[in-house]
Amino acid sequence: MPAHKRKIISQLKEQIEALETHVRSERACVNRSVSTSDLARDALQLKPGAIHEFVPGTYADYPAALGFMICLLLNMQSDKAAPVLWCSLDEYSDFPTSPYPQGLASLGLAPENILQVSVQREKEMLWALEEALSSAACPLIIGAYSAPEKLYDFTVSRRLSMRAARHGGTLLLLRHHMAGQRTTSAGSTAALTRWSISSRPSAPIHHTNTKIPAMSAPRWQVSLTRCKQGILAGHPKNWQLEWDHEALSFSLVAPLVDRTLHAKEPGSQPFTREWPAADADRKYSRRGH
Repeated sequence: MPAHKRKIISQLKEQIEALETHVRSERACVNRSVSTSDLARDALQLKPGAIHEFVPGTYADYPAALGFMICLLLNMQSDKAAPVLWCSLDEYSDFPTSPYPQGLASLGLAPENILQVSVQREKEMLWALEEALSSAACPLIIGAYSAPEKLYDFTVSRRLSMRAARHGGTLLLLRHHMAGQRTTSAGSTAALTRWSISSRPSAPIHHTNTKIPAMSAPRWQVSLTRCKQGILAGHPKNWQLEWDHEALSFSLVAPLVDRTLHAKEPGSQPFTREWPAADADRKYSRRGH
């Protein structure tokens, strides 16, 4: 190959790498002794200028996935007064896609900072997301699907990803739960991370003046199913997290979430207790003798 062609190809490779939003995996530098809490904290530090997808674990986990996505958005807000664009597809759904002001305020997100855009068709929603990523007015963007995607694929996500990387916008995209069941190449996208979110029961809060436990902090079972950054190579990517309303941060719930129980020693017997059989002929008087 002539030298001038090799130079052109080399320049094209450099330009393509500059447009890439992922970071090369440094497997040799992975710290195997890092704790589970540190891994979860590093994973929750979402990189700006990229697309991050959130998929409900089941049909009923849509509200839980939306709440988790909003909590992550709060961690990413450098300017709490900056507007957040909320773009939703206004199609038939059992769950509302429009924001509820009281619910946003309970999580710590100011409702007056939300710019809501509701569209009727998926094509309009993708256009609105692409235009929003091209503007620096809203650095954080929420996209909420209420039905299975028909147009959102690798090509579309790649175009959105390039817009986000070029202008520094961040898209948090809530997808339909059926997206998590696509294991073929048809379900691949250019998103930097993909999360599977499932709801978990909260820890009850007991009060002395009532027998009914009060509601506690929300909990989620979180799985990082896709990560182009490679920061968790060789480590578990499944945690149970709890949201702290006051600190606006996550905390691990169970220390055993990423560990397995020790195997029983060879020859050990399970714990059993033999209760004495009742004597059928034994009679008790009213005095108990």
